[in-house]
Amino acid sequence: MTETTEKIYTHRYLLTAAQCNAQSELAPAMLVQHIIEVATEHADDLGVGFKQLEADGNLWVLSRIALEMKRYPRLLEDYSLSTWVESYNRHFSQRNFEIRGDRDEVIGYARTIWVAINMKTRRPASLEHFDFLAGLVCDKECPIAPPGKIRAIEPPQMCHPYRFQVSDIDVNRHVNSSRYVELIINQMDLDTYDTFYVSRFEIEFRHEAHFANDVEVCSAFSNDGKALVSTINRGTDQICLARTITLPRSPSN
Repeated sequence: MTETTEKIYTHRYLLTAAQCNAQSELAPAMLVQHIIEVATEHADDLGVGFKQLEADGNLWVLSRIALEMKRYPRLLEDYSLSTWVESYNRHFSQRNFEIRGDRDEVIGYARTIWVAINMKTRRPASLEHFDFLAGLVCDKECPIAPPGKIRAIEPPQMCHPYRFQVSDIDVNRHVNSSRYVELIINQMDLDTYDTFYVSRFEIEFRHEAHFANDVEVCSAFSNDGKALVSTINRGTDQICLARTITLPRSPSN
């Protein structure tokens, strides 16, 4: 179910057992997938979606995301994602999200940056003919820090090879953003997620990856042990960098 005002778009969900992770809650990668879906729906609603950009040979690409969660939606919980445009210019758009649980409590926020690229050249494209978007910028608060600078930690403490398969590829013929999140989350074991939950996750996408690309997922804990910094590398290219911060679980999460 969806709701929309002039500037804010809301999609409501029910978390079924088939969508849960081992902790009976919404997985971070599924949340990222929802964020992409809701952003796409709102862009379509505003007249700047896939069809409109495709007509000019362009497409939207998620460039950066930062999310913070007090907890994640639980099995059989009704929850919602609301989105709005924070800013816009001729090359990219900043879009925010609010996640609410079944009692209408705010349980998290996300900040995203979207870039338009040309389908053939894969270079940044101009959005200047969508200047009406400037009138749809919303001043609703998003009280989490924007995505910050992520620096790889050398040498990494763990590395795992992976070859991208058919199911990793999306409609734009490159690796789905949520697949990168899954690979990074998989760097820690199940016992970790039974004891801790992902309170903040940031990822910066630098290069596209495609079917049959061989990559290496490398991670290391920061000196204070509070963050796991990860990179997915294809040879010397850093496909993406991520920072994962966990907190101990409590009865409320």
